[in-house]
Amino acid sequence: MPFRRVLPIVAFLACAMSQPLECLVEPASAQTMPVRDPDLAERAAIASAAYHAIRTYFAHAEGLPADFDFEARYHAYLREALTAPDRRNFSLATMRLFASLKNGHTGFFDEVMEREARPLPFTLRPVEGAWTILRSRLPVLSSGDVVIAVDGHPIDEWLEPIRAEIGQSSQATLDRVVWSRPFLFPSSFTLTLEDGREVPIDRAAPSDAPWRGLTLSKEVTSRPGPDGLVILRIPSFDGHRYEDEAITAIRAAKDARAILLDLRGNGGGQTPSRLLAAIMTRPYRGTSFVSPMTIALNDAQEAFHGTVASLPQLMMRAGADTTQPEPDAFVGKMAALVDGGCASACEDFVLRFQDGARGPVLGEATFGSTGQPFVQRFPEFGMSFRVSTKRETKADGQAFEGVGVTPDMPIPLTRSELREGVDHQLDQAIRLLSGS
Repeated sequence: MPFRRVLPIVAFLACAMSQPLECLVEPASAQTMPVRDPDLAERAAIASAAYHAIRTYFAHAEGLPADFDFEARYHAYLREALTAPDRRNFSLATMRLFASLKNGHTGFFDEVMEREARPLPFTLRPVEGAWTILRSRLPVLSSGDVVIAVDGHPIDEWLEPIRAEIGQSSQATLDRVVWSRPFLFPSSFTLTLEDGREVPIDRAAPSDAPWRGLTLSKEVTSRPGPDGLVILRIPSFDGHRYEDEAITAIRAAKDARAILLDLRGNGGGQTPSRLLAAIMTRPYRGTSFVSPMTIALNDAQEAFHGTVASLPQLMMRAGADTTQPEPDAFVGKMAALVDGGCASACEDFVLRFQDGARGPVLGEATFGSTGQPFVQRFPEFGMSFRVSTKRETKADGQAFEGVGVTPDMPIPLTRSELREGVDHQLDQAIRLLSGS
């Protein structure tokens, strides 16, 4: 990669930076009309828009290998996309282009493919180094079962072509999300379990059986725990409702000795600045980040000398900002329980929680991706893409992208607790906070 030039952020951005940071986990469409497939000219327009957005806004060139050649990849993609025999193959080619940028907040989405795909009747991800069933609708699959092969192939080998459609900043995050894209999977396949059983999966079969296995609440809940502790579950920051309900619960628990925030599986939304104000008792820093700049004269000079980079290299830098605590913030002890499903705005929250030494962060490393993406939608086709516009580092300069927030006290998920159906992660977090 060419050397990246970084300029300090200029004053006119101060107002924009005071606004909540929108960290979309999946871009939602306002599409309500029937969609159609793009014709050849419309495919070219989508491809051109993608090229312009990536060349202008993509903030993560430094995270790519030194020999990554975006121009070559784009030209190969263009030939594939314009000769694709149908909508699905056009979309898959475009997904692969975005996936090659290896960023969790950069991707292409086809609503028709997603809407028409039947869901998988199980959830699966690595636990203790093995692909493990978390939840299942099938009586022959149980939480804690280990899958070693699919259709007779080692599971990682079988997943390789599917992984190529999904862009993530690390192998851990890629493995966490790969089974959540059912439109990329065949309609039927066979799982081989560690105990030798063969389990056929037919996605066309009805799958209305109830889920079995450990399930985290999808709503904000507050309940008492031992020794005057309150357990506050916050499943999302997608919209103000979750933040409002969490603040209400904290105010109602003002006399609690301690509050444990359960943020596992919180995929983000908008950075909850008001929730931070309600709990932080010391100054806390946000992140530093860089974001691409476009200066016509600079581009003209580079073009004159034949040194135009294929991806943005001229960056502005901002942060890390420091926020002072509010006088009426909750002053009791706190801790945050997180896992790899805590992503984007959830991580923005946990980064600040940890930096302000509000309490221990417990659990597993978080997802490791945020980026306030530029989103472009094509509602007539039910398609959209997003491009991450900022690359963050922690306030102390340590890497965040592809790394996430490291817990102060690790509490890994185990296969034994999945088999038992007992939330040992939560139980251990309660014990740690109660004994602190």
